[in-house]
Amino acid sequence: MTDAAPLPAYPASAEGFSPVLVRLAGVAARHPANALALLLRLQAQRAELADWACAADALYLRFHLLEPRGRALELQGALQQMAQQVAALPLQAARVAEALGRVAYQQGNYLEATELWSRAVDLADAAPAPRVGVAARVGLGQIHYALGAWHTGLRFQRDALQRLQVLAAPDSYLSAKVALNLGVGHLESNQLEDAERQFSHALAAARRGGHREFEAEAHWYLARAALVRGQWPLATADCRLALNLAGRLQHHWLEAAASRTWTEIALARGDEAAAIRSSRHGLELAERIASKPQQRQAHLELARLLEKRGEFEAALRHLWKVVALQAELERHSLGAPGAPGGAAAYTGISSLVSPSVTSAPLPRVS
Repeated sequence: MTDAAPLPAYPASAEGFSPVLVRLAGVAARHPANALALLLRLQAQRAELADWACAADALYLRFHLLEPRGRALELQGALQQMAQQVAALPLQAARVAEALGRVAYQQGNYLEATELWSRAVDLADAAPAPRVGVAARVGLGQIHYALGAWHTGLRFQRDALQRLQVLAAPDSYLSAKVALNLGVGHLESNQLEDAERQFSHALAAARRGGHREFEAEAHWYLARAALVRGQWPLATADCRLALNLAGRLQHHWLEAAASRTWTEIALARGDEAAAIRSSRHGLELAERIASKPQQRQAHLELARLLEKRGEFEAALRHLWKVVALQAELERHSLGAPGAPGGAAAYTGISSLVSPSVTSAPLPRVS
């Protein structure tokens, strides 16, 4: 992977970073490779001088710039080491904990993400670091979404919105982030008009601040809302925009997510081959960023698609992956052993495959 893709804009000036870091954040969108190299050099120089506050801030900016491009895991070790160095610095400790929470969430380690984001909230409130606190509360809401607790998740997002609204200066980055997550809660709660309103707010904030990753994500969610309404041309247009933007940004998580929606669109027009291609592409991206939730979803999609084509042995191979991934997710989450996609998925297809296939042993789930 190269550093040629544009990097997301980040309002470093609003976070109280040093003037040097503010300038580097501004350069990143135009000269990504140079900005990343300079941030790494600055981080190392300040660490040698035991200036852990500046070193941690440089690392946090590197993480923020690289995470949307599927490179969060590269910095996990550095963030964990930095957490030890800044334990006595509430502002930097809050930032590092918030970033580590995102790494854990991406991998489906929901219990770890909950602990980290809860710690980030406490540290941010003590620092004070209101913007970090908003971001961490959004994350805690996402955890509840992942477990199907949409009402509780929405409460966290509304809390984040209230805290965002009293910030001293407008923040288009957090405005887009909060609006997207409010919209998700409304969408999953069948409050379609409220969801579409939030997604439109997110799109406007993303364009206002030049946050292309959130612009792409807003188009993806607008596509999902259009699907609910049965507006296939609109869903196709928005999903294509999301896929194109995510691809240019190398935003692998979002491209994998939008690929699932593209699979739905392909199936609606009766193009099973395109649906399978889209699902396989999404699986490849999910594996690249080690996203277990997305891998599980992609394997389940492929199992269903291949079952429909009569390719039962191939479908069952994907279902074994679903069972193994579901078990791993449950070990690293708050529970939900009855979540769809595990052994239940196997049961749903086992009656349709030949006895020689179903007699193959399932992977041990413990």
